[in-house]
Amino acid sequence: MAVLSVAGVSSSTSADSSVRRLAGADAIIAAHGPALPQPDQQCGPFAAWAALHAVVTDPPSVCELALASGTRIWPHDTPSWRPPGAPLDRRGWDVLAVADAIEESGTDAAGLARGLTRVVPGVAVVPAAGPGDARGLLEALVELDRRVGVVANLRTGPVAPAAMRWDVGHFVVVWGTCGGRIALADSYVELGAPGLPAGSRLVEAGSLDVATAERGLLLLAAPDDSPAAESAVVAAGFSVGLWST
Repeated sequence: MAVLSVAGVSSSTSADSSVRRLAGADAIIAAHGPALPQPDQQCGPFAAWAALHAVVTDPPSVCELALASGTRIWPHDTPSWRPPGAPLDRRGWDVLAVADAIEESGTDAAGLARGLTRVVPGVAVVPAAGPGDARGLLEALVELDRRVGVVANLRTGPVAPAAMRWDVGHFVVVWGTCGGRIALADSYVELGAPGLPAGSRLVEAGSLDVATAERGLLLLAAPDDSPAAESAVVAAGFSVGLWST
């Protein structure tokens, strides 16, 4: 259930080169690292913004995606929503709607999917509701060799770094596979592992399956590539559709 550490990797090149990347992953990673950390309570729009780089060259900003997705802000600092050591970042709080209650804050998957459809022409959203085989899906997408961005909506507990007690609903970017592990690009540099791009780490595929079992993944693709992406979703045991969590 815990993250498989990449401790012992001697260089960035050796760890990074072992990952089989999705087509478009290079563009995602190039945009993702310099943009860290995410603005607080905007993990969904942030992950979608990063993943969109696989498909389009100039995606809308994180704040634009948050506005289109109906993101609501709880206007108080809640440190437990961030991993230990991550700073508070209030970017966008002055323009986003305010939640009436703490449980109404943030962005859900349905809102994020609608927002992407509204403001990103030329990108199709294929939802993959869990439970399913994340490794099988990712390996199929690697073989497909189409530019697809993958956003995972999960519970952080099963995939949090070893010894870190952090269990919240969260969105991350998925960008490759490495044997029985999956490469995640998270929205905080504190969650990254040595030898991988900023904010990235490798997690056990089975742990990711547990983390997404009641949630799922959003695949972002060109419309012509969405039927092939949908076929990969079904073959990996996911349901094509959105989840309510």
